[in-house]
Amino acid sequence: MKQKLTRLLLSGVIAVAGLAFLNSPTLAAGGASSAVPAKKAVETAAEVKKTGAEAKGKVSGNEAAMALAKKSGCLGCHTVETKLVGPSWKDIAARYKGDSKAKATLIEKVKKGGKGNWTKVTGGVPMPPNSPKVPDADIEKLVDYVLSMAK
Repeated sequence: MKQKLTRLLLSGVIAVAGLAFLNSPTLAAGGASSAVPAKKAVETAAEVKKTGAEAKGKVSGNEAAMALAKKSGCLGCHTVETKLVGPSWKDIAARYKGDSKAKATLIEKVKKGGKGNWTKVTGGVPMPPNSPKVPDADIEKLVDYVLSMAK
């Protein structure tokens, strides 16, 4: 009982921290705080889209995807390597590796949100819906990026 209560309280604290992050001035300005300023991350993602700079070697696919993730608010709950509020992207990629329906499933999950697939990891904190806040084309790019992490 004590473990359940502790886990529940911890989940609530993490969820509140995630919500505080999502409503932060940094995110409202277009990104999360990091070594790359938010404005620059957004400009970099736009540059890749406009000029095909990725193919020219200016910006890697990972950098563009991370810039898009920052701009879209994904990093308030997810990281590449470790669980934050939601599961790590590497864990998601591992779970869906080899699943021919993974891309469509994850696109719908990101668009509509959901609960129950990662309860042991999240402590029951649901994935919020991200559509129409995040454009469908961006959701598809982000899902492709996450699935590319499968080993």
